[in-house]
Amino acid sequence: MLLWVCIVFTSCGVSLKGVDFALDKDVVKIDPLAKGTAEFAISRMERLDSIQISKGEYAPMKTFSQAQYDSLYRELLDKKEIMLDITFKRFYDLLLATNLNDTTYLTNIYLKTPNDGAPVSYEYDVKRNDLVFYSIENMGRNRIEEVSILEGGSYRFIEQKFKGKDSKQGSIKIMDDNTMTLNVSNDEFIKNKGFFGSKLKISLKKVSPIKIKYEEVLDSVLITTKSIEIIKDTLFTSSYDEELFLKPILDITKTNKISIPVNIEIEDKQLVGWGYWIGLNKSNQLLWMDDQDNELNRFAYQEFFNKDEAIVLETSENENIKLKINNISLDTRTLNYANNYAFYRTDEKIQKTNRKAEIVIENLSSVYTYTIQLGLVSVFFKEREVELDREKYLVRKYFKLSIVEDE
Repeated sequence: MLLWVCIVFTSCGVSLKGVDFALDKDVVKIDPLAKGTAEFAISRMERLDSIQISKGEYAPMKTFSQAQYDSLYRELLDKKEIMLDITFKRFYDLLLATNLNDTTYLTNIYLKTPNDGAPVSYEYDVKRNDLVFYSIENMGRNRIEEVSILEGGSYRFIEQKFKGKDSKQGSIKIMDDNTMTLNVSNDEFIKNKGFFGSKLKISLKKVSPIKIKYEEVLDSVLITTKSIEIIKDTLFTSSYDEELFLKPILDITKTNKISIPVNIEIEDKQLVGWGYWIGLNKSNQLLWMDDQDNELNRFAYQEFFNKDEAIVLETSENENIKLKINNISLDTRTLNYANNYAFYRTDEKIQKTNRKAEIVIENLSSVYTYTIQLGLVSVFFKEREVELDREKYLVRKYFKLSIVEDE
């Protein structure tokens, strides 16, 4: 029997030593799903530097300092509602399971007993299931006739002939939403003359249960992200020749006919449109400041982007000049055109050569020389990389905790 007793005590000693070793750790890991851990956790929280909650099945592990823990809880009490990222759920489940009350200090006073026969009263608002802790101490040597606490009109605590140098402590569970009244009465003939008074120290603390409503919500957050994107710049290339001479038929030194190929060098750009304008008389003209700012470019912009700017190029006719346009492309001509000008949109799906058309101009006059004007325009897309700030809404999952007020 002695041998078995020694074995049992030795085993218990080893187990307790293992527990003491575990409690010396700075961090305790708690699985909220495991039974029996909440009681252990609450007894350790106040003296731990940090609390780690294992991530379990749904959320990643979070580490909270005691200050953060207290801050979240205090924020819930002050604002009555907080919303947290879903990754905080396991930790907050533990917090709610172990801190479902709010402590309010109703009073902590030193009070002289009344000497005019009328009681001294203090009133406090209380709610159903509140727990009120009281501590009442008669600090003098003289007795006090009566100290009482009432809930509504019912006595919940009463002490008559309260002895000097005595104290009373206890708690009261409030039965319904009501007013709690603290009364101190010292009505006696001699005491009402100011003799045999005393002094009280009274402390009242209210602990209110908290009902928590849990709700999962989706919320969208506007964020700005940087991204590398390919954009297409629209480039206009144009040229203007104001002095193309056509000699008469009888001038054998020069030709009375010219053929102008419309060749467009694409290089690393994407051709999306092209056009021309031909002036058959000296008086015809284009408004041309330079190769970028001119009437032909504006016309091409209007036709390509379907703008309603109503830019119409000047038409030109000459009965002594024969004009022929040999279009060898399969591009689509826009609706605004005339005998001497046009604009074409290219089709990306069709592979074509750089030559789009051939302009043939012939002077039919026997004696007159004519000056011809020729404007050409090409429209390209050119890709380039740019870093852009993009705003987008990120949908995130949260859970909302709110304190349910008693109705």
